[in-house]
Amino acid sequence: MVAGAGVDFGHLAVAGDTVYWREQRPDEDGRGVVVRHDGGSPEDHTPADVDVRTLVHQYGGGDFAVREGTVFFARLGDQRVYRQPRDGEPEAITPEPGTEGGLRYADFEVGPDGTHVYCVREDHDAPATDDAVDEPVTTLVRLAADGSESPEVVASGHDFYAAPRLSPDGTRLAWLTWDHPRMPWDGTHLRLADVDDDGALSNERVVMGGPEESVFQPAWRGDGTLHAVSDRTGWWNLYRRADDDWAAYREEAAEYGVPQWQFGFATYGFLDDGRVATVVTREGEQSLELLAPDGTRSVPDVSFGAINPRLRTDGESVYVVVSDPTTPARVVRWTPDEGVTTLRSGSDVDLDDAYVSTPEHVTVPTRDGAAAHAFVYPPTNPDVDPPGDERPPAVVFAHGGPTSATGPAFDLGKQFFTSRGVAVVDVNYRGSTGYGRDYREALYGNWGVTDVEDCIDAATHLAEGGRIDPDRVAVRGGSAGGFVALSTLAFHDAVAAGTSYYGVADLGRLAELTHKFESRYLDTLVGPYPEAADTYDARSPVNHADEIDAPALLLQGEDDRVVPLSQAEEMVEALTASDVPHELVVFDGERHGFRRARSRRRAHELELAFYGEVFGFEPADEVPDVDLSAGGEF
Repeated sequence: MVAGAGVDFGHLAVAGDTVYWREQRPDEDGRGVVVRHDGGSPEDHTPADVDVRTLVHQYGGGDFAVREGTVFFARLGDQRVYRQPRDGEPEAITPEPGTEGGLRYADFEVGPDGTHVYCVREDHDAPATDDAVDEPVTTLVRLAADGSESPEVVASGHDFYAAPRLSPDGTRLAWLTWDHPRMPWDGTHLRLADVDDDGALSNERVVMGGPEESVFQPAWRGDGTLHAVSDRTGWWNLYRRADDDWAAYREEAAEYGVPQWQFGFATYGFLDDGRVATVVTREGEQSLELLAPDGTRSVPDVSFGAINPRLRTDGESVYVVVSDPTTPARVVRWTPDEGVTTLRSGSDVDLDDAYVSTPEHVTVPTRDGAAAHAFVYPPTNPDVDPPGDERPPAVVFAHGGPTSATGPAFDLGKQFFTSRGVAVVDVNYRGSTGYGRDYREALYGNWGVTDVEDCIDAATHLAEGGRIDPDRVAVRGGSAGGFVALSTLAFHDAVAAGTSYYGVADLGRLAELTHKFESRYLDTLVGPYPEAADTYDARSPVNHADEIDAPALLLQGEDDRVVPLSQAEEMVEALTASDVPHELVVFDGERHGFRRARSRRRAHELELAFYGEVFGFEPADEVPDVDLSAGGEF
């Protein structure tokens, strides 16, 4: 079920009475498909030989846009932009790059007359300059919708661009920029310019944001009022612009924005009755709410455990991807009169609720007197009576990012373990989003320290409460979460095992080799490199393998460009030299995050077999052997 029973939903768009979304299908090797729904059954818009996905920033998002039934999308193979009418075939509208995938496009905005498209371009073919050595050049470009003109650069000079958004009459363009070493959740500038008759921009000015203010999702109401989310108060709140000034709908300790790890995120949309439909996070938990022009809010009678930050409206209906602990992700339409209608479910899994573990939000006291947060999933299986004198083993989940967050969404990966008698502790360590800017920035300068301690403290808190076995705890995570797993093993004698999915092992090498989007991320998380090289070395698990006395499982995509395979290989060399039991499994054709059904299945089977060996139980499943003979005994 975990491997291939469902699809992942991505970018959404609404055009007229039709809603479109991108599906990533594990049973089709993770292929991205644009699907449309106009009242009947959902239909594939893009053909079977097309994989829709942009690689801008590696994480992508904002892969397509729609205008009057014509879809403009980025194709994975060559990264060119294609246009495809409803009953036509895809046709490229951007030139072939000098190198494969050398020109990448994302975050499309089609003009009101449909003749041109504004978008972000990441140019890997551009010659290096003193200011951007070996880095692709990112700009805003204007494309002819029929491909009859060469792409025209309309804004340049900044390291990053996002969210080009045209006013309803097409006379003004708003967009976001930020520069190294900041990430978009640190400080961005919202820029505004006039659109001349030839499509060029003039009178460019900054209207919001700064080095210490994160602006998110510029958008225009139909009357031409510009909106945006800003964390100028320490919380991402929603603002509207009038007479060159900004007014908040509500200033409150709640998050109306999210970190822009991908393009196309949206947490609000406009309704014809004057209200704004919003996705709000309070204390790490999300809800759908409606804001009136006077700032009063109402909460519809719906309950969603998690809401994907890609909300869209057509003025009357709200479209979102939602899930909850017992229901798989699904595309839904909500209206005040009709309530919730499911347009597409991401999974046809028929899972009895009796086997589903429901999470509990727990506030965790930390060793330094602060607090962290976690969702705790107890073991749940009605067919088994657990031993009365035995507390369950537990796996601590450390999410990626690290500026990301976990929530009570339907996740078969967690249920995979809880149904087999293993508790899951899903931690929102300090540095996570959803608890305000101060909580997010508590990790700055402390990556590999505070997050690791928070994960350990969560397990300790539950063990002291008698809920898990303190001697049978593992920590696992992907990317930054993999770094937490490896760091826990290297710097603490607190867990029995660790599993790293494409995790960071060598901070210095990561700073040198990772992609542009994150190439200066570590300046704030650790310190400027190479000036802080000693700190990088001191916090790199690869340099402390001789202090590890618990086994490690490393799972890695062969084609990962975010955390390259070399990170796992270097860690394995160090573990081998230190006689630490371990196994490395490399998944061919996988990038940063496993997208193929067979990869997901194999990874979960390996992980379960690993915990069975470490915790001393024999899985009932037929699982592969985990060969830990590369290291010593444990």
